[in-house]
Amino acid sequence: MMDISTALSALESLSSSTSTSSSGPLNALIDVQFTNAKSRILSGEDPKVVITELQKNVKNCKKEVEKGLKGWYGALGNVGKEVDKAFPPILGEISDAYSDPPLFVEPQAAEALDRAILESLGRRGIWDAVEAMEEETSLSYLPSKRELSTQLQYILTSIRSSNLQPALEWCSESSTFLSSPPHPSSLPYHLHRAVFRSIKDKREAISYAQQNMMGYLPSQPVLKLITGCLYPGQSMGKKLNGNGVQEEESGGEGEGELEELAKMFQNEFCRRHQWSKEDPLEVTVELGSRGGTLDKIEKARRVMGEHLGNVRKWDELPMEVPLPPSRRYHSVFVCPVSKEQATDTNPPKILTCGHVIAEESFNRLLKGGRRTVKCPYCPQETSQSVAQRLYF
Repeated sequence: MMDISTALSALESLSSSTSTSSSGPLNALIDVQFTNAKSRILSGEDPKVVITELQKNVKNCKKEVEKGLKGWYGALGNVGKEVDKAFPPILGEISDAYSDPPLFVEPQAAEALDRAILESLGRRGIWDAVEAMEEETSLSYLPSKRELSTQLQYILTSIRSSNLQPALEWCSESSTFLSSPPHPSSLPYHLHRAVFRSIKDKREAISYAQQNMMGYLPSQPVLKLITGCLYPGQSMGKKLNGNGVQEEESGGEGEGELEELAKMFQNEFCRRHQWSKEDPLEVTVELGSRGGTLDKIEKARRVMGEHLGNVRKWDELPMEVPLPPSRRYHSVFVCPVSKEQATDTNPPKILTCGHVIAEESFNRLLKGGRRTVKCPYCPQETSQSVAQRLYF
């Protein structure tokens, strides 16, 4: 399914192509056909013949312009469709329904929204917009964060253009952090591995591995990588996917691998400087628009009407909103006995045997003066003092 960014990219590519823009055929008509016709008439050719041919060329140019405009309007229509999918068409009505009480009118709330937007712009390195927002609000983007954002964007751009040296230099400077427990990073290895795979000369590649990759022998398949270099056709080791998990691969370096390296570097850079892994504003907008959350809430509000009361006072959503695994930030436990979702007042409890039930179910099993509870799924019993609350 196409999204707004993809549709805009397709539109931009059409606008920059001379074959699909009206300026291409028109420029060719003016620069070539008219000039050629003029020179032929001046050289003594029959003007009627020249003009007749020129008229045919004008008709052909018109067809080319119409063809280009057709593709342009088609791409423009796709952008409109994706915008309609991402943002409900009755956004004004939705805004009115959620304005009790009004949104972001309190100074603290308005400042929090402005701060979120400013942080998002700064994180992306859109400095013109950052400066404009600083002029319009009383907020300012810290110089130290600006320096880090600039560094991050520079290294990400370098990685995507196959220049891994800036990323390797950053890894060298941050080696203590990257190698520290409990989660030592494999980013340096994957960067060196990408450089190793890009070296065509086998001798140079093996020399590079000896100088830069031997330290990863205990945890990474360095020898397998070198063997694959010495004996073409063998596996070149494993590549990382977007989550840093390794999977088998056979040689070759492409945009997908570079993009995975860029994503992995961004995660480690944010972890190093205690930034959120993803832009909070981007995640919020994505869940509300592309994820369809706002649309589903609005549908429930319209269908169920007054039965649900003021939507702004809901303690929880009255319907399930499907989210991708990467957006499920909070684990949910449903008691296998009562089939009810655990809450702060009815938390999950783990029994001696390892099975988990909700606290209310546990207390119901204790009724009748019993001191222990027999697990609903096995013969083992658990006393009230031994059952522990489980935190996800």
